[in-house]
Amino acid sequence: MEKERTLVREDGSKPSPSKSSGNINSHMHYNLYFKGLIREETTGLLAGFGVAICDEDDNLLFQTKGSLHESSITALEAELTALKQGLTQAVGLGINHIFINCDYLPVFKLVMGRSAPEKVRIALLMDDVQRIRQQLRSSIAVLMTENQTKFAYNLAMETVVSEISISIPPAQKSTTCCICFDDGLEDDQMFSVLYVVINSAWSA
Repeated sequence: MEKERTLVREDGSKPSPSKSSGNINSHMHYNLYFKGLIREETTGLLAGFGVAICDEDDNLLFQTKGSLHESSITALEAELTALKQGLTQAVGLGINHIFINCDYLPVFKLVMGRSAPEKVRIALLMDDVQRIRQQLRSSIAVLMTENQTKFAYNLAMETVVSEISISIPPAQKSTTCCICFDDGLEDDQMFSVLYVVINSAWSA
């Protein structure tokens, strides 16, 4: 079965300048915060994600955000994509132990094995999540409130808002024509009208 893919574009990854994979304590438990957001707009469905990785004292070590380009993506798919991105980054940093901080109950239940995926796309995402988790010595899911995952939420919201700004075209500047009083003409169009009027007058 061929996997369905969601195009993920990262807008920027920002590791802490004082931290690197060489400074990761292999025995410490780190915190993974993640958030996937979708928003309905007149231009279509906009989706983004945010990921933050902190040490056990919640000092920020790494953060990233990005856009999710999939016209039919659901909230659950956006959340699981964010989780997948976060786990991938954690493994890349050399982290062995991590708390997966969930603020969305369906994700928490899936990660804990308390519910099974009902759709193929969710099952594929969960397969990826579980495969990445196997590269960690421990990954413990924790149910939290949205306020407690503010790092990732703010990053995801920034991405969605920026996508809205990009999708709105700039307003075209128009001027009222002094001859026909049409408000919808551009400057070069008014010049053409004026040129025709003047030529007609000289020809007469």
